Amino acid sequence: MTVPHPAAGPAAVHIRWFTVPPPGAETAAAERLLDPRQRERAARLRRPLSRHRKVLAHAALRVLLAERLGGEPGEFELGRAACPQCGGPHGRPFVAGARGFEFSMAHTGDEAVYAFSAEPVGVDVESGRVGARTVRTVARWLPPGRRAVLDALPEAERSEAFARLWVHTEALAKGRGTGLAHGFGAVASARPPWRLVDLPAPDGLVAALAVTARDASAVPRPEGGRLPAASVVEAAGRIRGSGATARAWHDSEPASGNGGRAHDARA
Repeated sequence: MTVPHPAAGPAAVHIRWFTVPPPGAETAAAERLLDPRQRERAARLRRPLSRHRKVLAHAALRVLLAERLGGEPGEFELGRAACPQCGGPHGRPFVAGARGFEFSMAHTGDEAVYAFSAEPVGVDVESGRVGARTVRTVARWLPPGRRAVLDALPEAERSEAFARLWVHTEALAKGRGTGLAHGFGAVASARPPWRLVDLPAPDGLVAALAVTARDASAVPRPEGGRLPAASVVEAAGRIRGSGATARAWHDSEPASGNGGRAHDARA
């Protein structure tokens, strides 16, 4: 499917949040919006609540794609680009036919976050409360510079600091298209330079955005909003029933307080 859409400025980054509603009849309906591979991945999850959250989060992605690119939520053909490091099929996600359109998504618990841009982008969200044992174990895998920052903090501050370091690392790995398949060292040596932005997140969560930085002095200012908490199936139905071409993807509604602190990804 070829999806025409206008280009956006290189600094335009749009963030949308979605709160997964409680399990109910809409789960099966939302699943029909997914492609076979998405349904198969959801079916692998043993816990019904985990399957429900994954189905709704990915159905919400399709609703947001329909808002930005036009068309039906269930029509989009999604794929993965080649990994820039090994050539494997686990690189950045893409929408077939939508050139110059990049997106990333992440979800934890009932919250999902989505990033859309004309440039490569990565986003991640995690709980800000991480157990001390997990921090001690996983911190050993972090790049030396980031591990040193964590080790220098008082014990009481390490949980949230670790969570922020983790979302920075995940967001950067997603933006580069390598994931964590090649270890943290591959992420730490990212080139060209990237910028990391701490995103405002719901209580108890931390989130970060990774974007390419053409101008090292520029601070990315993400804009966006929240997908209404109403059923994703209802939202998809509204898009199907409108009969009109959806808004251009770069014209998303503004959200209050969506600034963020920027970081050099090489720090």
